[in-house]
Amino acid sequence: MDVRTCLLSLLSMVLVASSAPADEDPQAQQEQSNRIDQPLISVPNEHNLVKLFLSDEVQIWTSPFRPGSYSGKAFPKYVVPFTLITAALVATDHQTANILPNTTLQATWSRRVSQIGAPYSLVGIAGVMYFVGRSTGDRKAREVGFLGAEAVAHSLIVTEVLKLATQRERPLDFETNHSGGLGFGRSGGSFPSGHASGSFALATVFAYEYGREHRWVPYVSYGLASVVAASRLSAQQHWLSDVFVGGTMGFMIGRFVYKHHHDPRIDGLAPRKIDQIVPQISVTAHGGTAAWNW
Repeated sequence: MDVRTCLLSLLSMVLVASSAPADEDPQAQQEQSNRIDQPLISVPNEHNLVKLFLSDEVQIWTSPFRPGSYSGKAFPKYVVPFTLITAALVATDHQTANILPNTTLQATWSRRVSQIGAPYSLVGIAGVMYFVGRSTGDRKAREVGFLGAEAVAHSLIVTEVLKLATQRERPLDFETNHSGGLGFGRSGGSFPSGHASGSFALATVFAYEYGREHRWVPYVSYGLASVVAASRLSAQQHWLSDVFVGGTMGFMIGRFVYKHHHDPRIDGLAPRKIDQIVPQISVTAHGGTAAWNW
């Protein structure tokens, strides 16, 4: 039973991993972003939030069944290493779980630290960014909040579905019950880590949004997400493979949301062709002006 459940979980991970978009050449990607006739890609619209979210959710789950998901670069770069590393971590989870002393004090402080990556904390951070951006007119902060919340929500849905499918026992319960095997199919909720997934999803949105102007942002964002992921391991709430899979999926989902809904005009890139044709008209008491965005 454990072996079959493990194989099912690995297959699920491969399918989710394949939803990551294929890498593009950075120079070609930059040139494409600066083209004046580039159409704006799916700018987030708060009024169509439900429709947008459901559309993305469908695309995330159906992406493994689309031929475009298995490009020449994406499959060997993402799916193959992801599967091999995950299999190796699952096989050695019992050994890695005993590397730390696993004391009561360690578990207590680890649980406290891990609250940074709890769903309410992550949604709260995204919400603050959104409302600050909206009240101050900061379009980038507003987009970070909007996309960050969406990425966290998607990551939680994916992880919860996989938890139900695999039902892996948590390390603490595994030790208490003196269970055998790999812990799959025992009505647990260990695989994968939701804290790691949500934290890396939000961190990825921050890193992509601010990384170009502030090189320290990706280090801080991914650093905090890594601390959360490590705390779940040291709290004996997750195995190492749970944390790795959760963090990887969170990164992929955060990247997916950013790539599909980021507004390039926020970065000061070349405007769309329609913005060059239609003038921005301003009327005051002293007269009026018409300006074209070149």
